[in-house]
Order: sequence, then C-alpha cells, then structure tokens
Amino acid sequence: MKIQQMAFMIIAVFIFFALVAMFFLSWQTKSLKSDFGAAQKEQAISSLSVISDMPELNCDSKTSLCLDEDKIRVMASNYSQRYSEFWPVASVKVYKVYPKEQFEQIVVFDSGQSNVEEYSTFVSICKKLKGAGYVYDNCDIGKLSVGVKLPEVAK
Repeated sequence: MKIQQMAFMIIAVFIFFALVAMFFLSWQTKSLKSDFGAAQKEQAISSLSVISDMPELNCDSKTSLCLDEDKIRVMASNYSQRYSEFWPVASVKVYKVYPKEQFEQIVVFDSGQSNVEEYSTFVSICKKLKGAGYVYDNCDIGKLSVGVKLPEVAK
C-alpha cells in the first residue's frame, strides 16, 4: 500500500512540475513575441536616419535628414528592386507634405509584404534649381516612412 501511495505521489509531483513548465514556456513565448516587436520597432527607428543618410538618397554628405528629390525619383523608378537585399526594412516611402498643393507620395521601395507597420520622421526634400545666374537648393518639407513586418500571431 505504501509503494502505491509513493507512486501516486511521484506522478502527482511530476504532473505539477509539467504544468509549471508549460506555464513558464507559455509566458516566455509571449515575452519573446513582445521583445521581437520591440526590436523591430527599434530597427525601424534607427533605419530612418540610416536611410536618410544613404549616399543614394541624401542631398550631400554634410546634411542629415535631407533627401535629394532627383535621387528619390531615380530610386523609385523600379531601380530600388535591385537593392532588395540591401534594404533593412519592408518598405520605404517619401511624402511631400508642405506646401500642401504639392502633396505627393513616392514609393521608393516596397517588398510586397503584408502585415507591415510604418514609422516615419520629417525630412527636407531638396532639389537643385538654376535661376538668376546661380544654382540654389529649393527645399520642401517631407516625411520619410519605413515599414517593418509585424510578427505573426499564432492562432
């Protein structure tokens, strides 16, 4: 009888620890998903300054958060697909927001992924113009937006 009680007690303790382990793994999985989402957000925010300072898009090497409109248009004309392995994000879009009558959206890169969250920052969008015998920068206010893929939620 004592051996049978001891066997039941060992089984009960084993089941208890198995339940505790399942609860712990469930909690860790949720924590892992939130950590992944936070890492994706940090990557997107840091990518904003990295992308705006890329020589392929930047006005010049001295100015930060300034995009050259001509370079943007070249990259948006399907040239950016050659950089598909290079882009650290799912999408890159540029919006001209001021002056309002010139509002425009330029899609520089889009990987075609679904379930994407966008993060953005304001930038200067400048274009070199020639007038009155000299060359000057004509700048508008724009918004650089990058999208990152959200983690898939298990169902």
